[in-house]
Amino acid sequence: MRENQLSSVEKRRIFLMLFLILLAFLGIVGKLFWIQIAATESYSSRGINLVKNSVIQRQRALVLESGRGEIVDRNLAPMTGKIVNALVAFPINRDYAMNQQDASQLVHLLQTSKEQWASFAKNLKEPQVWGTQDGGKPVQLNDQQVNGINGLGLSNVKVVQIEDRYPIGMTARQLIGFIGQNPDRVMQMYSSDLEKGKMELTSKIGGAGLEKSFDAWLRGVGETSISYFTDAGKRPLAGLDARMIAPDNSFYPVKLVTTLDSSVQQQIEALMDKLGIAEGAAVVQEAGDGDVVAMASRPNYNPLQVDLASNSWSNYAVKATAPGSIFKTVVAAAALDEKVVSPTETFDCKGALGKYGFTCWLKSGHGPLTMEEGYAQSCNIVFANVMQRLTAAQLETYANKLGVLNEVGWSGKTDMKTVLQQFDSEETGQLFAAHTPENDEGVLMQTAIGQRDVRMTPLQASNMVVTLLNDGKVYSPRVVKEIRYQTGREMEQFPVKTLSSEAGKISAKTSQTLLNWMREVVTEGTGQSLKGAKWALAGKSGTAQIQNGKQEKVNQWFIGYGPVESPQYAVSVVIKNRGPADSNKAIPLFKGIMDILASQGSKGSK
Repeated sequence: MRENQLSSVEKRRIFLMLFLILLAFLGIVGKLFWIQIAATESYSSRGINLVKNSVIQRQRALVLESGRGEIVDRNLAPMTGKIVNALVAFPINRDYAMNQQDASQLVHLLQTSKEQWASFAKNLKEPQVWGTQDGGKPVQLNDQQVNGINGLGLSNVKVVQIEDRYPIGMTARQLIGFIGQNPDRVMQMYSSDLEKGKMELTSKIGGAGLEKSFDAWLRGVGETSISYFTDAGKRPLAGLDARMIAPDNSFYPVKLVTTLDSSVQQQIEALMDKLGIAEGAAVVQEAGDGDVVAMASRPNYNPLQVDLASNSWSNYAVKATAPGSIFKTVVAAAALDEKVVSPTETFDCKGALGKYGFTCWLKSGHGPLTMEEGYAQSCNIVFANVMQRLTAAQLETYANKLGVLNEVGWSGKTDMKTVLQQFDSEETGQLFAAHTPENDEGVLMQTAIGQRDVRMTPLQASNMVVTLLNDGKVYSPRVVKEIRYQTGREMEQFPVKTLSSEAGKISAKTSQTLLNWMREVVTEGTGQSLKGAKWALAGKSGTAQIQNGKQEKVNQWFIGYGPVESPQYAVSVVIKNRGPADSNKAIPLFKGIMDILASQGSKGSK
């Protein structure tokens, strides 16, 4: 009886085990069904796409367009992101490669040699654009080449449209900037997108210029790529061939609409190169509201191969440097508004002050000059004497009133709830260094002529002229006026802004007086070589002595406006690190820029 009972218990145990095994089997079957049929696109807690990962070993993809926003000028002419026809070659099994006849025809169409093509094709490990080896640019194909290559019907090459982000001949390179990999900044700025899988640590982001300032807008919503499918033996998979993958969003990529005139910009850069300017900058602003029409910097650089150790990618238009005598404009403004000098009073320039080793640039001396005449002749002795009647605090007040000590470029909160500074890495100006005895008479005299610790950016210098042209009102220059969706609808707008100082602004009378004095610089003073320009011009010259290592160098400046009768533009130029005996290139550059602007006729649409 006991044996039968034990047998019954064993039976129940066996039945229970079989039941559990059946449940486990059904669970596995159900899970496999869910993986293979119901949830192939988003299986696992990590959101892994199994279909995508099942073919990743046999898919060869190449990014054709980054999806990054386009930067355009005021007339919507593209400055970045040119789309060109190019040839893409895919690595496949040699048995499926082209025959000798096809290879010869392709080589002929590409205008290359058999050896160059063979070397290129032999080393293919991933899809490659013809012409981009070693960080080069794609070879742009013309219509005849495109039709010829398509007519060959080859299995391992394809003509595609590809984005050339930084095309040959691109202008405003330092202002536009570049993109590159920066894992630390990606983690700092885009940690949320990293967690969501929208970005990788190796994703390229803005590294400098507008690319950096407006990176949050320019990043876009996805890349356009071409994929080529092969099996494990690198044989093409029938029916798959090459597939284009692109984001389905009619609003992106956006357009960054700048205030630049690309035609003016291009001509100014060509002029700088013609004059052999190795190091310097030029800024053109509209007289009415301070909008930047052109901003050029030298030396130039390649945005695809950036040497961060060099300064070639740095935008010198927003970097502070010694201004020399253009700073006398600030001293004159203070003297006029504070009424410390009478219009008829004269100062005797004998070539030297008699103390502090202070001299005039004209060693023989100018003789007796009024402050007005001293401004036109850029006499150091006159302004040393004027500075004796002003304090360091007064000079700082007027430097602030004219906007030459702080960052002046457009900044403010945006619709994205972020604080934006349009000009990347813009520097502030400077009057005195940290430990300089500000009230020392010798220090003040050197400061009055824009030497010693004084620093100013070319953007601040041209904006100071805009301030005078607007009776003392200081504008905050912008270089981007709006961002548009791909559909043309406005996404974000950056309105014209002014800057206010706690000290107020200089008087309209003083502004007009200084503008008239700038006319005399050209008619009777140091800028007389500008008389032959297409427009009647006005301005102020400057030469700042600087120390470059053990060598004595100079910065050559000229700032001004034109045409005199109805001012349209304010311009500043600086040529840095010139030899003391070198010819002046600042005035010819200023004249050339003004002639370019005069030839443009109307200012164009805004």
